[in-house]
Amino acid sequence: MSEKILLIRLRELGDTLLTTPLVRQVRRLHPGAQIHVLCQKANACVFEHNHQVDHTFKLLPRASISEFLAVASELRRRRYDLVVDVQSLPKTAIMARLTGGRERIGYLKRGWRNRLCYTRPYRQHIVEYAARQHLRLLQDDRIDMDDIDLDFPVGPDTSAEADAFCRKYLRPPFAAIFGVCRFGYRAWAPEKTAEVADRLAALGIQPWLVYGPGQDKATAEIAARMRHHAVHEYAMPSFATLSAILSRSTLFFGNDGGPKHAAVAAGIPTVTVCRADHASDWAPPNTSRHRLVTTRAYPGLAPFAGTFTDATAISEISVEAVWKEIAQTLRQQGDAGLRVPSHKARAA
Repeated sequence: MSEKILLIRLRELGDTLLTTPLVRQVRRLHPGAQIHVLCQKANACVFEHNHQVDHTFKLLPRASISEFLAVASELRRRRYDLVVDVQSLPKTAIMARLTGGRERIGYLKRGWRNRLCYTRPYRQHIVEYAARQHLRLLQDDRIDMDDIDLDFPVGPDTSAEADAFCRKYLRPPFAAIFGVCRFGYRAWAPEKTAEVADRLAALGIQPWLVYGPGQDKATAEIAARMRHHAVHEYAMPSFATLSAILSRSTLFFGNDGGPKHAAVAAGIPTVTVCRADHASDWAPPNTSRHRLVTTRAYPGLAPFAGTFTDATAISEISVEAVWKEIAQTLRQQGDAGLRVPSHKARAA
């Protein structure tokens, strides 16, 4: 009888993408296993066309106790050999315990959950790229720690939807610009985002303003500050379609979030504005393809491709510091017809 393995990853599309290297490594280590994922409807699209996943179970975002227990009962009947709780929240820890999995892995955190829910909790020792951190969670010396590419395969229907979107709204070359964020402290100033978008437009790169649910008004405010036209009035595509459109983009620029990780999965260059304490967690290491512009450095911060500034908050980071990284990224691509001027910015 083949092994049965369950991975638990609820909500948060960007964080879900960061678990896909773990899924791939589990399949490599257990080629004959049945691999199931417990997720939610909102992030199930990441696993829909993933050939490493045999089946997904979905938990309602605000499941009642009876609904929660019904899902737990269904999972328990599967008799899993291994359960990996990537989130290790109280809710997911309880679910891991209720599955009755023979071996249950989760992150070591304070409180009762590790004593009652996991047979092999893992303590995180270093701050590093989240995809690599999840690989360490497996606690297996056979893991390839450099296998951290993100997977987001899409079906032919989704690719057709992306093509239709591009024909209707976009013309190459175009850049995806994510200037909004539901967490205000993680968002760059909108007027500075507009300035960068204008500079891209002046180079002949069409600005495409990307946004999520409830972010259309904030995105329209960025467009209103621009001197050039930006694509921002459109029916918001699904996250899978967004990923397929991103694969056709010249560049992703903006705040950290789900679209940034989708851009990494799509294989396009990225320039992200973020706080220094998020740099190691959310940026793929050892690559100049994904660059960062962050707030002030502090002792012990892992190196990355990009620029430290003297800013204490994201909103204080200058346009020149960001443009330096964008210009370098465009020059590295060597796109025909793109003339990228040099703008001096000091790297702190």
